[in-house]
Amino acid sequence: MNRDWFGDILKENEKSGERLKGMGKPLSRETLEGNVLDRTVKNAGYLPEWVSLQQEVRSRLITLIPNLQNVDRKDEIDQEIDAINILVKKYNKICPAPMQKMLITRELAETQLKRWE
Repeated sequence: MNRDWFGDILKENEKSGERLKGMGKPLSRETLEGNVLDRTVKNAGYLPEWVSLQQEVRSRLITLIPNLQNVDRKDEIDQEIDAINILVKKYNKICPAPMQKMLITRELAETQLKRWE
């Protein structure tokens, strides 16, 4: 059986005769407008893992793109693209479905970067 912990706390508080801070006062307009969950999460400093991955992919692409034409570093660049694509696959598994992205290719990296911004 599920317990209503918050309800129990309120009942205990009522029995003791104490009032909770702000109880009985009207809610502010700011509290009632916009997406309360988004604002609460943002204020708490929480960053979903898929957003962190998105930022990492973007950062790595920005570093990679100026080096794409460097034929002396072809193997190193291919390894970095493979590493980025591992992050893209992880991102695609946990992000909202409409936000999924294609894997990075050498030929389309600059175009794909725009989709990660």
